[in-house]
Amino acid sequence: MTSVLNVDSIAAKNGTSPVALTKQSAAKAWVNYTTAASFVNNGSFNVSSLTDVGAGSCKIVFTNVMSNDDFSTSGLQVMGAGQLGLNAQETNLTWCISYNTSNAAADSGETTGTVHGDLA
Repeated sequence: MTSVLNVDSIAAKNGTSPVALTKQSAAKAWVNYTTAASFVNNGSFNVSSLTDVGAGSCKIVFTNVMSNDDFSTSGLQVMGAGQLGLNAQETNLTWCISYNTSNAAADSGETTGTVHGDLA
């Protein structure tokens, strides 16, 4: 016998909190954005806003906050752009900064980031 479950959303018992994953690890947030020429959110999950805060610098605010500020953030940017660094992270946000090959803060084109950790 085959069963099908169709839903639009799943929420915790209180109806608003995210559902906790058990015995699994999944990205709690991800983002793909462009900083060269214009600042554009190309796609994201659990990101309420992106803010351009200067050359190469982007503040990423989460829709659902993390349980603490010790989550893992990883990211990539366009090849040849230099390196991507973490400027700060708090339970509700992470702040990334891109550097060019001369180690100066600079917009880098397409950048991606993923967050792993526990939601509050």
